[in-house]
Amino acid sequence: MMAKVWRERVTYAAMSLLVGWHTVAMMVAPAPRGSDLVRGARVVFAPYLQLFALDNNWDFFAPEVGKDSFLRYVLKDDAGVEHSFDSDASLNWFHPTSIWFGAWYFAVLDFPEDFGEETGALFCREHADLHPVAITLFEVTEKDYGPLDRLSGKQPLDPAFIKVTELKSFACPH
Repeated sequence: MMAKVWRERVTYAAMSLLVGWHTVAMMVAPAPRGSDLVRGARVVFAPYLQLFALDNNWDFFAPEVGKDSFLRYVLKDDAGVEHSFDSDASLNWFHPTSIWFGAWYFAVLDFPEDFGEETGALFCREHADLHPVAITLFEVTEKDYGPLDRLSGKQPLDPAFIKVTELKSFACPH
């Protein structure tokens, strides 16, 4: 009986320490790095912050809504017809793979020379039923879009609200 009471108390204390640790870590992560106190705390919390990807800037708490980039690709089939796809259209936000694929697509946007060709080959294989011969990767950046635009019947991905930049073109492997 006494062992059960102590086990519950120790468990409660351990969980309380974990919640406290995590709360302090979340406050240390985005704090300005100019202070000696913050630099010292970051030395202690750095492994924990990196392990759980908590090392963010202040904009983590107030992100810039409506400004985003995503990867679009256009496949040209053997008949010369172009088929456009948004890479993140099939991602399910409630599934953990969306985080991995989203990070991968951002890596392609940032480093198309390093990751573009392999990604293009993967997309060509994914759409093999279209018989693709070439693929072009694009970065689509959203521009300002507000409530009045929505009320006037416009959509966030209408041509007036996006900027499309060509990243790289490749021949599809056969």
